[in-house]
Amino acid sequence: MDLSQLTSLFGWMLLINAGIYTFAAGMIIFARDFAVGIEARITGVPEAEWPKLFMDYLSRYKIAIIMFNLVPWLALLIAG
Repeated sequence: MDLSQLTSLFGWMLLINAGIYTFAAGMIIFARDFAVGIEARITGVPEAEWPKLFMDYLSRYKIAIIMFNLVPWLALLIAG
């Protein structure tokens, strides 16, 4: 696998993960009651705790996207 293929791979990984993050954030922002209701019924966690859990999830996922997708992609772009 050469440098251009690796750069392309990390670019696609970044795009896919950013799309998943955007979808999850959109569901929390625009359909909070729907998302909280479904998650509470599935997991049994009280609805009052879900907003904190969602924000914790989104913040950790954003950090993971930056560390494992964005930074390597930028490094490969600079190296190439």
